[in-house]
Amino acid sequence: MNMLHCFPLVAACAVAQAKAAPFMDRAPVRAAIVQGLPAGGCPLYADGFDENGVGEPLEHVTHGGYVIRIDRHTITVVDTLALNAVEHWGDPHENLNGKHIKDWGGEPEWSGSRRSLVLGDGTKLTLEAEGAQGIVLHTSIYDGDENLQFDNCRNALEHHGIDAGDTALRDADQHDGETATFSTDIDSGVANYTNAYDENASFELVEFEVPLGRTGGYANPNQVTDYYDDPRLGHT
Repeated sequence: MNMLHCFPLVAACAVAQAKAAPFMDRAPVRAAIVQGLPAGGCPLYADGFDENGVGEPLEHVTHGGYVIRIDRHTITVVDTLALNAVEHWGDPHENLNGKHIKDWGGEPEWSGSRRSLVLGDGTKLTLEAEGAQGIVLHTSIYDGDENLQFDNCRNALEHHGIDAGDTALRDADQHDGETATFSTDIDSGVANYTNAYDENASFELVEFEVPLGRTGGYANPNQVTDYYDDPRLGHT
């Protein structure tokens, strides 16, 4: 079982761990599942400000060593080498090692309100937003038999399940939307970020392979090749 861990790049690790959300578990009862957007609306969104009722950032280390950090509407995934990172932020944008690659959606068959990432160790994140121009409101993590459900509006861990049945049920009950893979070659340090499929609300899945970005690895750590020309943006 993986517990919440401190993000290795953040100073004062002990302090951050002390503020981590407590462990929670619930029985895998379908009627008790609360998926999707948080009730009660979202506190006023203003980057850089910590409104009342908003908790500390949350971190989770997957079974394969990826680090996922959630700070309200910014979700960062760092690979096992601590060399490459994908970040979804704002309304929502997608960065690879700091390079703006695209915004959510971008093609007619790509969902603009739901985005999933499948990591190199098989862990899946599913992010839900108000739309292609809306902020991320809810994040689900499916990591082996474990699942975590986050309210991004309040930096709150809503549910932490370690039962395989609970995890499978929640995953099956939630469509993935526009889905990409993010993985790193250990030998070269090169990470690839590629769109792989879209699954709509009717659970109809359309597969494709659209490279989005590639990093330079150990040889060129500051290089990011942007393969996707987002038609909605003047420059990416």
